[in-house]
Amino acid sequence: MNSPVESANVPENAATPPARPQNGRAPGSKNSAMQDRAVRTREAIIAVAARHFDTDGYGHTSINTISATGKFAKGAIYYHFPSKEAIAQHLISDWNRTLDDTVSEALASGSSSTAGEKLAAIFTSLARRIAEDTNVRAGMKLTLEPTVGSAAGFAHWVDVVNDIIGTAIAAGEITNTLTTHRLAWNLCAGTLGAVNASAVLHENFDLTTRIDDVLTIHLSATH
Repeated sequence: MNSPVESANVPENAATPPARPQNGRAPGSKNSAMQDRAVRTREAIIAVAARHFDTDGYGHTSINTISATGKFAKGAIYYHFPSKEAIAQHLISDWNRTLDDTVSEALASGSSSTAGEKLAAIFTSLARRIAEDTNVRAGMKLTLEPTVGSAAGFAHWVDVVNDIIGTAIAAGEITNTLTTHRLAWNLCAGTLGAVNASAVLHENFDLTTRIDDVLTIHLSATH
């Protein structure tokens, strides 16, 4: 039997020693590592699919192609995405988010600029992102892929640009004509056309220059 003195000298936590990591790992580290690996695998699947959608087209890309190129087990792909279309829809969502962020930044930084300057800032920034980021470029192209049912993505792009033009028309900054009412569609379709043509022709002109030409030509018709 311990004396009162001995009991008093026993630390409060002596009866419940602190939990120690097993096998040298902190508690929860295994789950964290598995989650990190799952995120990396998901991102890699998206990246490989985007490269094929961009260069080969959606119709010529299969789950088998993505699996072979990325050396993914098909089960790993289906764990993250139920179908090829689900990967495409993810890329379209990323494109829409890039578009919205680009427009918001341009409008916030150029609140006192003209509509032409705002449009130039938006399309120049988009041109850089499209040229440099395969995921963004693939997502943009997929907005016109009929088998994915993604027309809403292209329509959203046109609507966002049309809001800027409509405000400029109401303010008398841009003339109110049938041509200017078609401007948003023409700019977005012209950008897509420039991206697709540049990929096929492999010209010496960079994509930013081509898209700037599209913007300049169409804006010149609004005055």
